[in-house]
Amino acid sequence: MKTETLALLEQYLEFLWRWNRIHSLSGAKTKEALWQNIQNSLEPLSIEGLGEQIQKKNLLLDIGSGNGFPAIPLGITLKIPTFLCEPNAKKVSFLQNCKAELNLKNFTILPQKIEEVTLQSLPDLITSRAVMSITALLNKTKKILQSQSLLVFYKGSQVIKEIPSNCVYEIYQKDLRKYFVIQGVTLCNG
Repeated sequence: MKTETLALLEQYLEFLWRWNRIHSLSGAKTKEALWQNIQNSLEPLSIEGLGEQIQKKNLLLDIGSGNGFPAIPLGITLKIPTFLCEPNAKKVSFLQNCKAELNLKNFTILPQKIEEVTLQSLPDLITSRAVMSITALLNKTKKILQSQSLLVFYKGSQVIKEIPSNCVYEIYQKDLRKYFVIQGVTLCNG
């Protein structure tokens, strides 16, 4: 990882740490736990096959961005246009302040629900972490998908129970975190 990228990730950690102590944006209670969340956000980049696919993407849209996981670490590392979709006003305030303080010029905050989002260019990378079920995410993203869109959903141990029938997908695992990956408009036929 480049020195400038690492420095920016560390600035994000410090900024989130300050805000989290006042606004409870994350359940993480230590800087080490927050750093682990940053590492979990970046884990798909180190997974053989998946990391190479993600590196080729040009526009990231994150659904339910909240405290910035996984999109802020990914957007900082990938250096691509990154859209953070978050309807909660307190979390939007955090994201806007984070963007300003860290000078994240490639970031755009969308203070709305995913169903309301319209973009001039469709994302080819869509992420979400523990926001809603896979079925709900797939239904709400249909209008913004393209065939090249790669969806990477950060899920927990119950992910298997959420998968719709007739779905073509892959699941990668690191510790307790599971990364549910599906390719664009092929999605699910169930």
